[in-house]
Amino acid sequence: MLLKFIFMQFTTTTDAPHSGRDMLRSVLFLLVLAYALTYLLPLGVRPMMFPDETRYGEIPREMLQSGNWAVPHLIDLRYFEKPPMGYWLTAISISVFGENIFAVRLPSALASGLSAWFIWLLLIRTGGGAGVALAAAAVFLTFIEVLIIGTTALLDSPFSVFLTGGMVLFYLAANAAQSTRQQVLGLAASGVLFGMAFLTKGLLAFVLPGIALLPYCLIQKRYKLLWQSWWIILGAALTITPWAIIIHLREADFWHYFIWEEHIRRFMSDNAQHAEPMYFYLALLPVVMFPWSGFIPAAIAGLRLTNQQTDLLRYLLLWFGMPLLFLSISRGKLPTYILPCMVPAAILLGMGLLNYLKAGRQRLFVLGLVINTVLLLLGLIALWNRQHHSSDGLLYLLPAETIKWYAMLAGFGVAILVTLSMFYFKGMGQRIAALATSVVILFQILNGALPSYTLAVKSPGLLFEQVAPKLKADTVLVSDGNAVRAVAWTLKRSDIYLLSEGELFYGSGYPEHAGRRLGEEGLRKLLAQQLSGELKRDIAVFCELTCSKTASAMLRPVAQHYTNSKFSVWVVSYAR
Repeated sequence: MLLKFIFMQFTTTTDAPHSGRDMLRSVLFLLVLAYALTYLLPLGVRPMMFPDETRYGEIPREMLQSGNWAVPHLIDLRYFEKPPMGYWLTAISISVFGENIFAVRLPSALASGLSAWFIWLLLIRTGGGAGVALAAAAVFLTFIEVLIIGTTALLDSPFSVFLTGGMVLFYLAANAAQSTRQQVLGLAASGVLFGMAFLTKGLLAFVLPGIALLPYCLIQKRYKLLWQSWWIILGAALTITPWAIIIHLREADFWHYFIWEEHIRRFMSDNAQHAEPMYFYLALLPVVMFPWSGFIPAAIAGLRLTNQQTDLLRYLLLWFGMPLLFLSISRGKLPTYILPCMVPAAILLGMGLLNYLKAGRQRLFVLGLVINTVLLLLGLIALWNRQHHSSDGLLYLLPAETIKWYAMLAGFGVAILVTLSMFYFKGMGQRIAALATSVVILFQILNGALPSYTLAVKSPGLLFEQVAPKLKADTVLVSDGNAVRAVAWTLKRSDIYLLSEGELFYGSGYPEHAGRRLGEEGLRKLLAQQLSGELKRDIAVFCELTCSKTASAMLRPVAQHYTNSKFSVWVVSYAR
């Protein structure tokens, strides 16, 4: 019944005139086509990136291989950093499309598209109008952060889309007739989506919406809605409980590690991972919201020009501001964490910018064009400086990559010209389409013209694929904790010994996996066993950089060394 309710929400639109519907279908078709060309088509262009994509590809691959969908494993070691929903989505994609980069990235791309659809749904169902809905969806899909994360295998896009869906369905239910079947189903459906968000990244699935929904209900004096929100709790509980029970029965220490290490210590500890100052996200917003950040003043002015939709505006401001404040207070910070805030930001920008232009205002809009043009020129200058005045002595692009260099220059040039063309467009839709097109063109060109050095640094799989033909099926694999994910994904093997543990410190600490912690002394013994003939197999050692000094000293006299300056492979052949 909940699925039927959500489907009905998706397939219900406004009662537009027939001619208007035809135009709406045409524009929607173009938006969907642009999304497919921007998000889906180029998914396989870049090689698998280190470190996250190799992790989020390998864990689902091992799920499919082992048939164990309840407990995530990485190289057959327990991996308790995240619940399984994100891995499930990727595993399903791999089972359909095969073990390839497209399949690993597809869930992120689909999640971005579905987030844009939720934006459309919210504005259409609340009377915002098709024009605002299309503008807000276009703004969201062309935020540079959304473009990058949506075409990268990370958990942030699936997590964000579940939060977005829950927030949208909550608002629609809150504005339905009190205590009706539609309201109850809407609240329960939002709880299901919050539960799926929890199964993707954990407790933030309740914290981020909770700190926005509670003040909204209090400010709007929707006290009865607070009581009815137990339907949200019920929906979330029904979604989470089956897996929660299974993981507790199979791995009793999962919850202690997951709650303490992955939540409390990560977000509040003095030595939290990825620690940044409190102003970090505020300073980052103009970057992640490019190319629309220059139009924030115009959007703010536009939102102040209307007194309509004040309830929705309060909701959107709380949805954007409260999670941003919480994440800013938390010690651990990454740019990807604020992805859920990009949805309300896009809606506010789309609504405000259209209001501003409809009112015949121009000054702040022109200011936004100037800011964007200056930013693009600065990017072009930085690219030129990096290429011709590199302080580290490494060329950004090699002499053989001239075509990439010209493509990058052309990308910035076209983006600048398209941005400047907005001075000559009169229609609001044309202006928004032009700005969206400029960033899409630039992103696509840069995406396809990544320098070989960048690929070498961020894609160890390229080196490992070159070495793979030199390895035998029974070669003993050894890796440090940084390279191990790429080794497992590239070679499709999980029987890998650890020279150092890295993020697998906890999983490798179980007694039954003690033998997997090889260390430098273990490597010394392994080489001695091969030399004495006790081990009649080749040995391959994979490391970030060149391994430790001690390990390198052991390997250098007896091994063939392959490197791309960032990663190394040492192959010690057994003399048969």
